Amino acid sequence: MEVYCKTCQKVLGKIADEKIPHNVKKYVTCKICKEKILLSRKVETLAPVEGIKERKKREVATIKAPATPKQTKTLSASRKTSDRPKGRTFRPQFSGTAGEYFRIWIVNTFLTIVTLGIYAAWAKVRTRRYFYAHTKLAGHPFDYLANPVAILKGNLIMGGGLALYSTSDFFYPSMKIFIGIALAIIFPFLIYKSLRFYAHNSSFRNIRFHFRGGLKESYFNYLLIPLLIPLTFGLITPYWAYKRKGYFFNNFAYGKTGSNFAGRIAPFYRIHAVAAVLIILTLVAALSLFFGLGAGSIAALVAKLGSINSAGPGGKIGQAMLIGAIFSYLTIMLLFTIVQQYVFVRLTNYCWHHSRLGKVMFKSDIQVRKLVWIQMTNILAIICSLGLMAPWAKIRRARYILDNLAVEAYCNLDEFTADVAEDESALGDAATDFFDFEIGL
Repeated sequence: MEVYCKTCQKVLGKIADEKIPHNVKKYVTCKICKEKILLSRKVETLAPVEGIKERKKREVATIKAPATPKQTKTLSASRKTSDRPKGRTFRPQFSGTAGEYFRIWIVNTFLTIVTLGIYAAWAKVRTRRYFYAHTKLAGHPFDYLANPVAILKGNLIMGGGLALYSTSDFFYPSMKIFIGIALAIIFPFLIYKSLRFYAHNSSFRNIRFHFRGGLKESYFNYLLIPLLIPLTFGLITPYWAYKRKGYFFNNFAYGKTGSNFAGRIAPFYRIHAVAAVLIILTLVAALSLFFGLGAGSIAALVAKLGSINSAGPGGKIGQAMLIGAIFSYLTIMLLFTIVQQYVFVRLTNYCWHHSRLGKVMFKSDIQVRKLVWIQMTNILAIICSLGLMAPWAKIRRARYILDNLAVEAYCNLDEFTADVAEDESALGDAATDFFDFEIGL
């Protein structure tokens, strides 16, 4: 017989009927959700002999009232819904405000400049603690427990390495290549350490998170696959995104409970295919705007308005080409922002939908249209305010993403237990900040 876990909705394996005793309760434990599954041996019974009249009546009834595909689909869906256990749904509540965060941000920025970057470690801790403390799930806030001194040590090491790389041209130009290769080789190790540090210093209800990913997997995802991207003309990029998301979502643990990512690679290729088509359309639109409107329509329009000197056609075309270049650049920035947010939304929703933490499932309903509007207006507000609206933009984006995330718990949140782990170095966390590399959500 097949061993099926209703909580995970997966077939765990097969057990021979001879190994299951009669009239004795035997259980097996699911390795994923730790649910106990009762094994019962099938008892074969002889069906009663059906008479000729009864059989004819059944055949006639089947012919007269066959089940339609819609009815069959409804019945199967109702069976799946009834078999699935009921859980409680929690939504994160974000209570941060732009005014409060602006005060933290402006002090952090000033002290970081005055101290020549030394205060950046404390600025990072203050920022993360603010966002963690103002994010609550089931009435409990998250906590960030990192030590700023550890982050400062990582910043100093990374700053020294980048300074050595930048100044090598003046003393030993040939050394720059070897330093770059060394940084590329050590980068997967830094990402591995960053994820461990980030998880170890995040907690919820006094239970820390952990990252259980391996160093070999990090080198495969962040060194080997990137080297294959130019050799495959970029066709391996969706596979790289799939492996990176899997490395993140499949290796986090809350206490002693590990996570599980059941995503497939096909949706990643579909999402990136749509993004590639949008990028091609973006380039075509930009080139059409530059050569078409720039050289012809814009020149005529601006000439009519009197903005272009009519002394010669060369001046008109030159100024018109400049205007066309500006419009093309704005078009490219707009459409590339749309593509970037489209990929982020689709991958984020898909990865959350196919991830679980023991008996806890997740659901994300971020919409591309709304997030694009938020991102574009955020960029416009930051530019017009000379950067002073950056805290407002960050709070606004975080609130929208958290408002559209749901946690479905099929257990009591008190069932999670803490796990003991050693302190982690902040070197990797500093490296990912220096390179501004996305390793998580």
